Amino acid sequence: MLIAKNITKKFVGVTALNNVNLELYPGKVNAIVGENGAGKSTLMKILSGVHTQYSGDIIFGE
Repeated sequence: MLIAKNITKKFVGVTALNNVNLELYPGKVNAIVGENGAGKSTLMKILSGVHTQYSGDIIFGE
């Protein structure tokens, strides 16, 4: 349903995400967990279109 490949997001002075990969499948329950500062919110903002300046690929609907 959704594949995110090698997602990297850098802010001034900090790398928030470094080559993150994620695959979501229809009919499955998915959870994004991690410590504070792990990049969970940043990844969700990239997937939802809030952050548009990133490197990597997002494939939707295959």
